[in-house]
Amino acid sequence: MYEHILHPTDGSTGSAHVTLQAIDLAEQYGATVHAVNVVDTDITGLFSGRAETETLSDRGQQAVDSVQKMAEAHTVPVETAVLEGDPADRILEYAGEIDADIIVSGTHGRSGVRRRVLGSVAERLVRHATQPVLTVRLPETDVTVEDSDQARALAADALADAGYDATITEVQRQLTVWVVQAEADDEHLLVYLDPETQRTSIIA
Repeated sequence: MYEHILHPTDGSTGSAHVTLQAIDLAEQYGATVHAVNVVDTDITGLFSGRAETETLSDRGQQAVDSVQKMAEAHTVPVETAVLEGDPADRILEYAGEIDADIIVSGTHGRSGVRRRVLGSVAERLVRHATQPVLTVRLPETDVTVEDSDQARALAADALADAGYDATITEVQRQLTVWVVQAEADDEHLLVYLDPETQRTSIIA
């Protein structure tokens, strides 16, 4: 059903959850995720120097690089682009350029003026896109592995995929990583799990 999934991102807090929705669809359908950030020219037009514009471009690059890192952790094909223009218009144009089958976009669950400002791009996509648009509410954190049960399940899958018949003995949350200990055939194993990307590293 889907070959090209367009995922606009601005790197907002919680955007990792939206990215995982795009990645999940890509895994199901063998699709490519196209991560795009649009530098708003209405904003850059207010700047007096090049440094401010370059800062926005750098942030846009960081946002799509984060999507690339997560997609690669799930072995999902990914392409990235940083564009300029009106965000909603440019995203819709880009969707046509890549023949996107669906757009996966984050939206803020706010009301009042902030909802009108922050939610306007997603609303315009829903109203004007010729493709289906999946909107995902942005949570207040980038953490995608939130409890020990989820960490245990992801570590168990990683161990099984690596060919280990292992028993998990302990799950600990450290400052920036989950550490899962396991035993397999008298061998002690450590699984390091990134709480944002869900990337796993097994140390035998």
